[in-house]
Amino acid sequence: MTPRSMLKDSQGSAMVEFAILAPTIFALLIGVFQIGLQMFGYNAIRSIAADTARFTIIEYQKRDILVAEQIENKAYALAVNAPYGLNVDNLTATVTTPTTDITGTKKFQIDLTYVGPNPLSFFGVPNPTMCTTRVVYVQA
Repeated sequence: MTPRSMLKDSQGSAMVEFAILAPTIFALLIGVFQIGLQMFGYNAIRSIAADTARFTIIEYQKRDILVAEQIENKAYALAVNAPYGLNVDNLTATVTTPTTDITGTKKFQIDLTYVGPNPLSFFGVPNPTMCTTRVVYVQA
């Protein structure tokens, strides 16, 4: 085979092109998957904070006085069940009662932190940590 005939030969070119592009395509695919997991985790903890705040407000309207531990337990219960299904070992729920700035009310601050799953851990990428805070005012 002469050099001139090798330049015109296109056999195997698809395999070479695939070998060049495959790592990029797979990296993009895994990146999209990672971003999707992070978005799911962040939206889940925001919804859990909203549902926990709603629960707290409704209980106070029914004259059921809650303590911070009961509110934290509700957040954990919401997180592990459908539709969220989060790993409770990676979730931290903290409810504090800071000084209120509105007279006649009680203030709760719900802080949720979730360390999401990481399909890129074998590349040394750290696990994503998502945080959200929700403030709830109830009648004292």
